[in-house]
Amino acid sequence: MRDFCLADGHVDLLYDLERRGAPTSFTELADGPVTPQTLAAGQVGLLVCALYSEDRFNGPGSALARLESLRRQADAQLSSLARVKSGADLANAAGRTAVLLLLENGDALLDADLDELENWGLRVVGLTHAGCNRLADGNGIAAPQGLSASGRGLLRELARRGWIIDAAHLSAPALDEVLRDYPGRVISSHTGLRPFCDRRRNLSEAQAAAILARGGVLGLTLAPEMLNGTERAERAEVVRQLDWLVQRFGPQGVALGSDYGGFDGVCVGLESYAQWPLLAEDLNALGYSPKAIADILGANWLNFFQKNL
Repeated sequence: MRDFCLADGHVDLLYDLERRGAPTSFTELADGPVTPQTLAAGQVGLLVCALYSEDRFNGPGSALARLESLRRQADAQLSSLARVKSGADLANAAGRTAVLLLLENGDALLDADLDELENWGLRVVGLTHAGCNRLADGNGIAAPQGLSASGRGLLRELARRGWIIDAAHLSAPALDEVLRDYPGRVISSHTGLRPFCDRRRNLSEAQAAAILARGGVLGLTLAPEMLNGTERAERAEVVRQLDWLVQRFGPQGVALGSDYGGFDGVCVGLESYAQWPLLAEDLNALGYSPKAIADILGANWLNFFQKNL
């Protein structure tokens, strides 16, 4: 049951360190859901770590300055983790926790040197956060539009370069455009499901189906506000929602994107990676095969990034 490693499709580790004024190195972090100790306890093989740029930084000058600050922070604080820039890097990180970086809010890409960012290791982007930026409207906008002209132009360039688009914060019209026009891979790194929690932030069944049909991956969040709309959720709710996805679409493409560090509530029974192996027991009790369990808890993310970076 434990002959596999775990993978988390979205963690706000850098944001959490920044908010807490935590030590300059991740190795010094001693409390919280994501520490060297919890990674070891859960046998975590991959963290997809967000470079989160708040909407207040959107716009010429400020967006790029924020991205540069986040890059320096990642280089300084995550140096103890194996850095992933390609699928080969991920395959070669056996025995260590690998970290892949994801830009959450891509407004700065209009001003950035994309060649330099790729060489640094950035190839995954969520075009928006919750608000509106120069690319598109996020899913916090009450009456959203789709992509802007600048957003469509950037999307064509990212398609040429083979970037992966994270749909987690896109408004419904913007997501429709991406799914229609973007020829590359689309994921949702951390999401809830509208059949369980009917919020604009969450995916509908049709949206989930469309992403999975294109070979994407869905990372079910552990954030209670997306699981049930409150500040407290239970591990059983996560299992129920994972099972709902699998019963409709199969286990391929179904995964976890905790959003640890990005929410203030608690998912009881999954307070850190140390408890993630309990999900294997829960899924086993439902009759899931060892392979399906390994896929959901880690291999779906690992295989996706090995193939598509």
